[in-house]
Amino acid sequence: MLLHALKDCPTSRVVLSIGGWSRSFMSKNYDHCIDCLEDWMWVLNKRAMGDLMTTLWNCWNNKNGYIFRGKEEEAQQIWERASNLNKEFRISNMLNEPLLSHNIVEKKWKKPPKGFIKINFDATVGENRIGYGTVVRDEEGFVLRGGEGFKEGRLSVEEAECVAFEESINVARRLN
Repeated sequence: MLLHALKDCPTSRVVLSIGGWSRSFMSKNYDHCIDCLEDWMWVLNKRAMGDLMTTLWNCWNNKNGYIFRGKEEEAQQIWERASNLNKEFRISNMLNEPLLSHNIVEKKWKKPPKGFIKINFDATVGENRIGYGTVVRDEEGFVLRGGEGFKEGRLSVEEAECVAFEESINVARRLN
């Protein structure tokens, strides 16, 4: 159903055609939508893929409008809306600070020095309880112990992190 709505539906085909997407680009048969999108990602640059995704999103919305409200727009209107959204996004990105940083920081676990262990902990805050977790690893990255739990009550993020820190100390004590 998803593949039909995005690339095989006659209206979607016309919209993609208006946008300059060739029939050969859309003609390959797929069993799963993700396979189709992955193929397109290999061929398109980021900007073109973004434009395509916005166009497909508008086609999907049009299909939903037809199914749930009995209203279907003309292909030209769908294309113009998608095209305008793409232009507005580009203008907004030029005028405003990006929401996501362009500086990609690779964060990954680093081994502790020989003879040491490393303890990672984190917490999450819900409305009336928190969850926390701890992982203890040796210098080779082998997991020695781990633990998790929940605590009822309303806590701030900082308080939840302190609970997770305390629990990680308890796990370390049990390891000696």
